[in-house]
Amino acid sequence: MRGFAASGAGVSETGRVRETNEDRVLVLDHAGRGTALYAVADGLGGHAAGNVASDLAVTTLHEEVPVLVAQRVSPPEALVLGFRQANAVIHGRGGSPDRSGMATTCTAVLIDGADGTVAHVGDSRAYLIRGREVRQLTTDHSLAAELVRHGGLTPADAGAHAQRHVLTRALGTADDVQIDVITVPLRVGDTLVLVTDGLYSAVPAEEMAGVIRSTADAQDTCSRLVGLANARGGLDNASVVIIRLRPRWLVQITRILVPAAVALLLGVGAGLYRVEHSYFLGERGGRVVVMQGVPAQVLGVPLFSLVRVTPVPVTRIAPAYRAHLLRGIPARSPEDAETLLRDLLEHP
Repeated sequence: MRGFAASGAGVSETGRVRETNEDRVLVLDHAGRGTALYAVADGLGGHAAGNVASDLAVTTLHEEVPVLVAQRVSPPEALVLGFRQANAVIHGRGGSPDRSGMATTCTAVLIDGADGTVAHVGDSRAYLIRGREVRQLTTDHSLAAELVRHGGLTPADAGAHAQRHVLTRALGTADDVQIDVITVPLRVGDTLVLVTDGLYSAVPAEEMAGVIRSTADAQDTCSRLVGLANARGGLDNASVVIIRLRPRWLVQITRILVPAAVALLLGVGAGLYRVEHSYFLGERGGRVVVMQGVPAQVLGVPLFSLVRVTPVPVTRIAPAYRAHLLRGIPARSPEDAETLLRDLLEHP
């Protein structure tokens, strides 16, 4: 990707009412050739094996889209082919009696260069947050949304409509499915958000954006948003993927500096350990002393401290060992230092 790099995080939770989580998320920061792939899927509640359908959707995208990207297929075509393959797999698996009618929503974004391509089926959503602006990139494929579009229902009433969960499109319901695809120019600082209806029904888009702006870490932000949905009843599975676009140079510098900082901290830690657990015989005021630390200074600051001044004058140490004493003779402990001093006194 030119100019910026995508970094995503995702969280999916069952909620407080449903027994199983029929949502799935996909976070793939490196999908090949500088691209990144993200998705959410919501298996249809009330349908057999909705969790299987959503799992098949994100798994198929994970397997198919990077291969297509490697073959230089354009992002819109790669996503469409991935969605069609997912639809075929889900529809084919839905032939058994225990999985009859299984289906799923799916909203995915493939970031390539300065563009984000969104593919979408169902009523999960994609938002673009740019500064103070929040823009919904997808159109809900639901009966309630259709009524709003045709003037039969107000947007305010759509959220409480009895048939708001009835979908007009989903992956797996037929041999073929119509897929919405849009390409959006992106900028450094943009945030893309993919959510299932269990989250956006509980946390409005503007509030969602406020939480995202106020929390630096994307994983923490996802957890906070899902926590809000649970705090407001947790009536449905809730899932969110947050993708932040940062300057590529910042990401590259971070990749270099973080290991360097870790190495520095380890080195400092090792150095402090050595200072705290090392001793040596030295000289102060003409007498032999026991010091803790190492006989060195950093920017004029000594890396040692006095433990004990012995009654032994330096002049009692044989000239052959006196120079070593002035430089510092290492010892393992204060007791070891005393033993070394006795040995020095025994050598003429």
